[in-house]
Amino acid sequence: METILGGSRYENIKHNAYWNNVTLDTKFHPEGSDVDTAINHLVDCKNKPTVALLARKKYRTNNYPQYFKRNLFELYESSKGVRNADLAYRETYNSLYPKTGKARKLLINNESIVLNYVKLIEKTIKRSFIKLISKF
Repeated sequence: METILGGSRYENIKHNAYWNNVTLDTKFHPEGSDVDTAINHLVDCKNKPTVALLARKKYRTNNYPQYFKRNLFELYESSKGVRNADLAYRETYNSLYPKTGKARKLLINNESIVLNYVKLIEKTIKRSFIKLISKF
C-alpha cells in the first residue's frame, strides 16, 4: 500500500466514511456539523466511488438501525446540500459503471472485495451467481 505523508492514500476517504457512520448510527439527532460530514463523504463517493463505498462498508456499524434510518432521513430532508451531493454521486456512479454498477455494489456488500487487503477468491455458488449477473 502506498503511503503519503505518513498515511495511506485513502486516509481522508476512510476518515470521512468513519465519521459519516458515527453521525448516522447514534441515538442523537443530526446537527449542522453532521451535514458537512455527510457532504464530505458523498463528495468522496463522487470522486472515487469504489474506494468510498469500500470505506463505507468497512466502517458501517449496526448499533441503532432504527436511529440510523431516522438520522439519514433527517439529514436528507433538512439539507439541500446533502440531497444535491447524493444526486451528483448517483449520477456519476451510474455514468461510470452503467453495466457493472450493480455487480460492483453486490461484491462490496458481500465483502468479496475489501479495502485494506487482498482477499482470497473463494469458489462458491454466490460468486458464480454474481459473475452470471454481471454479464447482463
